[in-house]
Amino acid sequence: MNEPPLVIYSDGYRHPFAESSAALASIAQGIGLRTTVTASISEAIKLISGRRSILAVNALRWSMTQAERHAADRAEWGVLLDDADMAQIAGHVAGGGSLLALHTAVICWDNQPSWIDMLGGGWHWEHSFHPPLGAVTAGLTPAGAIISKGKRCFTLADEVYHNMGLASDCEVLASADAGHGAVPVIWRRLHGTGKIAVDTLGHDGASLQHPAHAAILAGLLEWLHGDAAG
Repeated sequence: MNEPPLVIYSDGYRHPFAESSAALASIAQGIGLRTTVTASISEAIKLISGRRSILAVNALRWSMTQAERHAADRAEWGVLLDDADMAQIAGHVAGGGSLLALHTAVICWDNQPSWIDMLGGGWHWEHSFHPPLGAVTAGLTPAGAIISKGKRCFTLADEVYHNMGLASDCEVLASADAGHGAVPVIWRRLHGTGKIAVDTLGHDGASLQHPAHAAILAGLLEWLHGDAAG
């Protein structure tokens, strides 16, 4: 049997990951992608294979050492990513594979600075923040509208991450405003011969099931799975 072109790593702290990963899998299956979901990053890495395969990270796993409010949960949920696993993820992308980072993936693996470097932006504990979960007004950029078959402007319930420190080569596909001004929330970039897409929306299944959000995600998955880099 052929390896699945989309492997979703789904695991972590205080988010309905089983629900949101099922929604992502449904979007992928709607455009014909075989999908596997696993709660093990090592297993996910083993399953990805080839230039057109996609590793999706829908998880929240980090050291939890930045604040004492996480101390009680640290033993169960705190984690460091092995150097070998990070090297394999980077090698997958640099060698022509694809990566999708969803929502809290931009917070993961703070012991591996190259993770955020590869994504082109991510959570910085010194200055990143998000308003409470609530109504969000999102809009696609012209580049985002090209790859989406959904509405260009839409409202949904979600969290909007601020101060992600995007690299200059990130192509912003959507911005959103949760009351503090519009900020980039979806972007893509090339890394080596591989492709990376980041969607910092997607707190839960309802967000991913919103028709306009699902449409831009479907377009991202088609881009990640396609042969062309453009």
